[in-house]
Order: sequence, then structure tokens, then C-alpha cells
Amino acid sequence: MRKSFLLLAMILPMFVFTSCMSIFTNAKQTITFTGEEGTKLYDATYNVKLAEITEGGTATVRIKKKLSDKTIVAKKEGYKNTPFVVESEFNPKSLWNILFWPGFLIDLGTGKINKYDPVIYNIEMEKDDK
Repeated sequence: MRKSFLLLAMILPMFVFTSCMSIFTNAKQTITFTGEEGTKLYDATYNVKLAEITEGGTATVRIKKKLSDKTIVAKKEGYKNTPFVVESEFNPKSLWNILFWPGFLIDLGTGKINKYDPVIYNIEMEKDDK
């Protein structure tokens, strides 16, 4: 009786807690941008400032994972606005959740089934002729 209780105590959490990729990954992913100092990065969808490239020539942003790509716009005075896409792709770690299909569906619905790749972007801006 005691052995079966211990076995149940060890197996039950595997089924209860394996429903999300949060066991393996975070809901947000760190993306690094390199470029000229003073370049401001905006979320193109909501026009919200995400970061500004500082003295070291880099800026790091934590972006929530989604199923779709994310468009970022780089802005700097004297330069043309430069849009670029942070690409979202399938995260192979999510295949572990096929063993427990409700968790796979949860990950699909929340976007954690994907990841952003690459994680470093070099921003090259074009001077504005105006």
C-alpha cells in the first residue's frame, strides 16, 4: 500500500504540472539589438517604445512569445524609419507536450509553442535626404 502511494505521489505531478512550456521556457524571450547610439525601437503594432540603443551600441528587450512574427520600427532623427521583422518559429521543445495533449493545446493557444529566432539583430539605418 505504501509503495503504491509513493508511486502515485511521484507520477501524479507529472500529469498535473506538464501542461505548459513554462516548465522548459519563459513566456518572454530576450532579444538584443545593435546599431547606432540613440536609435529608438518601437513596436509597430501599438507604436510603443520598447528600448533605445545606448552608448555601448546595444539594447536588450524582453518580448512576449507569440505565434506570429513581431514588427519593430527603428527611429532616429536624421534617418529614415526602418521597419524589420522579429521572426517567430516553432520551438521543438514543445514536442514533449505531445505526450500530454491538453498541455500541447494550451501552449498552442498561448503562443509558447514558438520562439523568436534569431535573437540578435543588427540595425542599419539609411540617412534621410530631407
